[in-house]
Amino acid sequence: MEPTTTTTQTSTAQAAQGAQTTTGQAANAAPAEYNVPAVVMQKYPDLVELIKKTESMSKDERNYWFQILPIMTDEQVVRLRKILDDEANQLTKLDSEYQSELAKLNEKHLKEWDDFERTQKRDELKKVESASSAEEAKHQEDLLNQLGQL
Repeated sequence: MEPTTTTTQTSTAQAAQGAQTTTGQAANAAPAEYNVPAVVMQKYPDLVELIKKTESMSKDERNYWFQILPIMTDEQVVRLRKILDDEANQLTKLDSEYQSELAKLNEKHLKEWDDFERTQKRDELKKVESASSAEEAKHQEDLLNQLGQL
């Protein structure tokens, strides 16, 4: 058990040191809202991006993971990366399905709107025809009346 404790103590010391020594490069790479140790930026740049982009963590949770990464075992890091990758893939898949459903709905509503516009135009044409027919009938009646007066 002694070696494990020593490793954990050494890892904890490295994490604390990494948290205190943030290079200018790492500070520029990570937004000021996150305290990402330089060692984490150097060793896990892809994981840092996954943590930043995840929708399932709050700012405090992200900072926690950035601070804990240096003392995590390789197996734990692999599991965290897998979890974040799976989440990103699932969200991408859901976004794709959502976009597909949205496109179908838009197509359906566009067809309904086209049908509505066609009906409106048809109704307008019928009104114009009715008005025209009524005007023509009145005109014929006027002509007949004029003929009758001759």
